[in-house]
Amino acid sequence: MKKTIWLLLIICVLFSLVDCSKKHVRIRPVILYERVEEITAAEPEEITLENNYLLLRFLTKTAEIILKDKINGTEWHSTPVDFESDASVDVVTGQMIKSQFAMQYSDVSGVGETLYSNTQSIERGFYEYELIDDSIEVRYTIGNLERSFLIPPAMPEARMSAYMDQIDSENTYMIEASYRLVDINDLLPNENRGAMLSQYPDLSREKLFILRDNTREYMKEMLEDIFAEIGYTRENYYEDIARYTASGGSDRPAFNVVIRYSLDGKSLVVTVPFDKISYRPAYPVVRLDILPFMGAGGLNDEGYILVPDGSGAIINFNNGKYNQIAYNIGVYGWDEAMPRDAVISDNKAAFPAFGIHKNEAALLCVIEEGSAYANVRADVSGRNCSYNSVYPWFTMVHGAIMDISGRSDRAVYLYEKELPPGENIVLRYTVCEESGYMGMAKEYRSWLLGKYPSLAGRKTGEMPVAVELVGAVNKTQHRLGIPVDRPLKLTSYKEMEEIIDDFTGYGWKNVHVKINGWFNRSVDHSVPSKIKLINELGSRKNFKDFVEAVKNNNYKLYPEADFLFIKDVKFFSPYSLYRDSARYVSRKRIEKYPYSFVWFGERIQWGKLSQVARPASMMSIIDSFVQKSSKLGIENIAYRNIGAKLSGDYHEKRLVSREAAMKMRYEKLAELNKAGRGAFIHTGFEYTVPWADIITDIPVNDQSFGITDSAVPFYQIALHGLVPYTGRAINLAEDYSKNLLKSIESGAGLYFSFMMEDTALLQETKFRQFYANEYRKWIGDADSLYRKFSSQFSHLYSQSIVDHQILAPGVTLTGYEDGTRIIVNISGNSFNFNGNNVNKDDYIMLRRGE
Repeated sequence: MKKTIWLLLIICVLFSLVDCSKKHVRIRPVILYERVEEITAAEPEEITLENNYLLLRFLTKTAEIILKDKINGTEWHSTPVDFESDASVDVVTGQMIKSQFAMQYSDVSGVGETLYSNTQSIERGFYEYELIDDSIEVRYTIGNLERSFLIPPAMPEARMSAYMDQIDSENTYMIEASYRLVDINDLLPNENRGAMLSQYPDLSREKLFILRDNTREYMKEMLEDIFAEIGYTRENYYEDIARYTASGGSDRPAFNVVIRYSLDGKSLVVTVPFDKISYRPAYPVVRLDILPFMGAGGLNDEGYILVPDGSGAIINFNNGKYNQIAYNIGVYGWDEAMPRDAVISDNKAAFPAFGIHKNEAALLCVIEEGSAYANVRADVSGRNCSYNSVYPWFTMVHGAIMDISGRSDRAVYLYEKELPPGENIVLRYTVCEESGYMGMAKEYRSWLLGKYPSLAGRKTGEMPVAVELVGAVNKTQHRLGIPVDRPLKLTSYKEMEEIIDDFTGYGWKNVHVKINGWFNRSVDHSVPSKIKLINELGSRKNFKDFVEAVKNNNYKLYPEADFLFIKDVKFFSPYSLYRDSARYVSRKRIEKYPYSFVWFGERIQWGKLSQVARPASMMSIIDSFVQKSSKLGIENIAYRNIGAKLSGDYHEKRLVSREAAMKMRYEKLAELNKAGRGAFIHTGFEYTVPWADIITDIPVNDQSFGITDSAVPFYQIALHGLVPYTGRAINLAEDYSKNLLKSIESGAGLYFSFMMEDTALLQETKFRQFYANEYRKWIGDADSLYRKFSSQFSHLYSQSIVDHQILAPGVTLTGYEDGTRIIVNISGNSFNFNGNNVNKDDYIMLRRGE
């Protein structure tokens, strides 16, 4: 009897869990926004917003916007004024130029189409606009949509009865014939209770009159007249259509997009709320391009485009590189929760900003919200038109191909059920006080200080120095003739302590020490929710002695761990493959191997499998790591990927968008910072900047896109004096001299990576990235560099960069608050600067007055 009771209880619990996990997604209806003729005839040609700095004009006939700087009179147009005379514009680009946005949709087979707001909405009169709370809201209907009738799709019984009391019996009969009174407790056999409640939520409380699907158009026209006579308005219709998801008739691609324009100081703020984007389930929106030709420069304009390429890069107007691939980069890189077969070049933008410098004026755009979905695209004149443009586009509904090869040879795609509720795309276009990329960088710095107030109180102080000490890697070794994967010692805990003592003897200060490969067997460690020191590196006492040595020498220690890519998951591991792994949209668990540098695909035979942790599990693992590491005297953390890779989780029952995952990381870093836990950040995506003690591997150059013309330290100009940062480890750079000089140009500190053993030990391992780490061979050069940087640049690290110029190709000037100027020459030829010779692959520093 007891067994039976327990079995019934277990079954009940399982059923309750299954029922709770079901998520009924309520589809937003597509509304046909139409220009009403009597209103259109009397409307003004434009409506405006204005403040002390800016004037925004919205042209009612075309939905174009014109932003005017009231101080200097500069105008920035969303559509170039003279594009009609451009004979080089092709048909598709012409549609793009006239549009405020372009939208791409897809279907279950992965086939889709791009729709343009001008052609599919404005020219057809399928839009409306309104002044709301000091903003202009423009509502678009785009695609194929049948004529809308101003009749309620559904209405509560009491409200409908009140309407019917005002009409005669004949019209009452017509309403009763066209609508069915539905009781949730008395549904038809083919009706699903959950679906009905999702579509008509008021059914849970009362009966509803619901419009029948087979109601003919002539009947709808008659009903429209009846409801109009008894006071049913367009506003009533919009309220009802938003509340009740009515059937849209034939299932054709149709969409709603709402764009809001507002002014905030010297900025135009453009907002696209996800909750206002509607589409039919068979045709999800997969991409949205916004203001594609905002501020575009023509053939007669002088200027360039600033793109978030590495440290920053400029693309000169009309540079003739239209045969190169158009510039395109993902903000924060690839979404690790989206599948890809190969990685040729893993380009990424560490900051969500871009801009245009045109005719001595500058316009900066910062992607304030939705940056995790953003890409930045830029192109020059000559390819499809005579304009140079840059704009953001956004990945919207994510999809993935399903593996149904056993049942069909057709490609079948599965998509997310809906866009993330409550999220927005927000673009801030700021008219810069100063021209050029320096003016844009200063505006971006001001924006960062406004968004992250904690940055304002920080002082970087002395020259930042970062040192990585590599403890152990895993290597196949033979024991009794049997190949076994075991830890290979590169630097023991005792040797790490000796290295710290050496730094003190050399007089090094402000050293941030990162240890890698210090626990759980290897650099490629197992689940970091548990910490097990490596016996081959020494005892627990040896490790604690090392930790104390770092503290006693006034250095900061940051043990590194990877909380995103989880390796060596065992059967009894605290990490559950089912519970803790993120999923693709296809519901497949995300597993990744390293990508080959030779043939670019996954190295399945020569690499370690990683599970991608879902965001909530990642936060939980960090908490566990903090708790366990504190027992070893560890106070800080070096995050391998929190500022270098970003991933969502598309499991349909516990979905976390990439934007939400980014905010979770930001909040976790803020929480740990408040608790006194320092952060050593790799790469330095913008959302990690406020909480970083130091950022290493920050890009100090561009990423060599063929279409770009010059690299500029835009990101570093914005950050210098607020957060310490370094480029890649000096001794691991492919080009030692160039990396060192670019570090000097961008105001970066020093970073070294060391191990005590000979690098020959790394042969036949997967860790050849440590090919130049031998401590004994490098420490002399490292100390010389430290003394040189400390004597020449130590006074600069607390200052902001106030000037940067490209004096000639490969020759730059960096200026600081106190008047110090550093001229760096990587051009291959000597350069004369005001009578001072700068040798090739060298630099000079001039103080104020020199």
